Amino acid sequence: MSESLMTPVRRVMVGMAMGLTACSPTFDWRSVRPADAGVQLLFPCKPSTETRSIVLAGQQVPMTMVACPAGGRMFALAFADSGNVERVMPALAALRAAQADNFRAPARSTGLVVVAGADPAPAAERFQIDGRLPDGSAVQEQLIYFAKGARVYQAAVMGPAGGDEAAGIFFEGIQPAP
Repeated sequence: MSESLMTPVRRVMVGMAMGLTACSPTFDWRSVRPADAGVQLLFPCKPSTETRSIVLAGQQVPMTMVACPAGGRMFALAFADSGNVERVMPALAALRAAQADNFRAPARSTGLVVVAGADPAPAAERFQIDGRLPDGSAVQEQLIYFAKGARVYQAAVMGPAGGDEAAGIFFEGIQPAP
């Protein structure tokens, strides 16, 4: 399929998926454009935003997280400016390692993905972590990591195993901000 057709086809597919779940009071899909994120995306609930300073690949940076719970899952987008494009790869690796450590399980790649507006190198990649929460209960997190310029992103859906349809809508809804 040509590149010029991918965006319209993707929008139709997301719209159809939203229509299928629109009758559900669990998910109230809405387009959200977080300040300074450079992207817009679909959230199934009204998200809140928090910014805090973290150490990312050895450098202190502000990281913003936009997140909300819906349907027993947490939907989140975290983003930070790595400082320059040469720091993107180490920053993405540090984000992946931190998530795996949080859930005491390895992050398993489930393949490369196309995120509209993201830089082609490094390619956006989807991961899954089947881990444990601090209380010992099982949790599954599906994640996509991508970059745009020096900015790195982590989109995540966390909850019980399954939920692939909602995660798919969330991930497919990531678009460049107009």
